[in-house]
Amino acid sequence: MTLIVKNKPSNLHHKLVKFQQDINGTYPNLTREIKDDLLKALLEEQGYICAYCMQKINQSNSSIEHIIGQSFIDENGYNLGEENQLNYENLLAVCEGKSCKGNNQHCDKSRAVYQDKVPKRRLFITPLENRIIQNIKYANNGFIFYDDFTEIKDIEEMSNHTELSEVENIKYDLQEVLNLNCEELKTKRGILLNALKRLTKNWTHKEKIEKELIRYQTKTSSQYEEMCQVAIYHLSKKLK
Repeated sequence: MTLIVKNKPSNLHHKLVKFQQDINGTYPNLTREIKDDLLKALLEEQGYICAYCMQKINQSNSSIEHIIGQSFIDENGYNLGEENQLNYENLLAVCEGKSCKGNNQHCDKSRAVYQDKVPKRRLFITPLENRIIQNIKYANNGFIFYDDFTEIKDIEEMSNHTELSEVENIKYDLQEVLNLNCEELKTKRGILLNALKRLTKNWTHKEKIEKELIRYQTKTSSQYEEMCQVAIYHLSKKLK
């Protein structure tokens, strides 16, 4: 997961406002044209990587995700999901969630299954907050974790979110809700980390590391490198 800076296109914003005002429109009955425009804008904003797992995506293998779920009602009975259905700040582009073997889904597909069980739980992790992104870390084998390492069995027991801290809820999101440590994703991150370690093993000049870091921080032809934040994490540590 890497930081996403929202940049709402004015023409798209006007289309959404008009759609909402003219026919009291909701997300499910958006026209195909507006949905296509929305997805394209989100993909360009994110550098054509999934907002959660950072795998490469494009217009044909991605979909639109709502950070605040469309049916989410808060503890006070307020329908935040309905209110934010067409809020551009609440939308992300995500992958199909099919990288893991069998029926082991990830990203928003895994989240959808979880939400059916716990409909009133919000998502605590977000790629829109830099303070959260800066606390996401990666073990040598590609295991993704937040703040400090916690055993999977201990995370699995963090089921009562109302009694957990924000940090504990974010750990739960990474492991259980989004399933970002399924074996295939973890392996892919581990391969990148090991390749970077071999590449930079004998690099003694910080300028060379900084140049490689900038490559992963920068969009090339509107696209980020796949799993870019994994590389940013490793290279930033080497500069300390």
